[in-house]
Amino acid sequence: MLDGSDYKFAISPTSLAGQEIKWCDHVKYLGIYLARGRALKFDVNPLKRSFYAACNSIFSHSDGISEIVLLNLQEAYSLSVLMYASPALALQSKQINELNACWNNVIRRIVGYHRWEFVKAVIYGLGRLNVTYEIIVRKLKFYKGLYLNLVFYMMCSGQPCYLIGAVIV
Repeated sequence: MLDGSDYKFAISPTSLAGQEIKWCDHVKYLGIYLARGRALKFDVNPLKRSFYAACNSIFSHSDGISEIVLLNLQEAYSLSVLMYASPALALQSKQINELNACWNNVIRRIVGYHRWEFVKAVIYGLGRLNVTYEIIVRKLKFYKGLYLNLVFYMMCSGQPCYLIGAVIV
């Protein structure tokens, strides 16, 4: 897979141990699909497919379950599939909106709304966040963890560490 300014050029066939290596448009790495292009892009379509598969698995065994229990099940199992690695990814706003639409479709199915009905009031009325804000919260937690690990590393190595204007020795 080629990235950057070279992504449009035709590359001669490459071989390794007599086997030809095929060039591809997507690469799966740790469950995330990287797409070919001028810049690093992430393909969210496989993520959405996995999410809907998890949702349908729960919906297929949910006869007689109350809406709030079904919502909790979907949040615990399906939403985690949708949010996998989101703090570490630089998703475009269009991709985040696509993920948000996926989650809104699940909420619509749980509460019996049609596709054209808004679920924002339902989500906020239940004290939940939509996917857009959930990604922001998870990114903040991710960066906080990185920062605290850096502070801990510097404290253990004996180097001075600057934390909000104060020196920790």
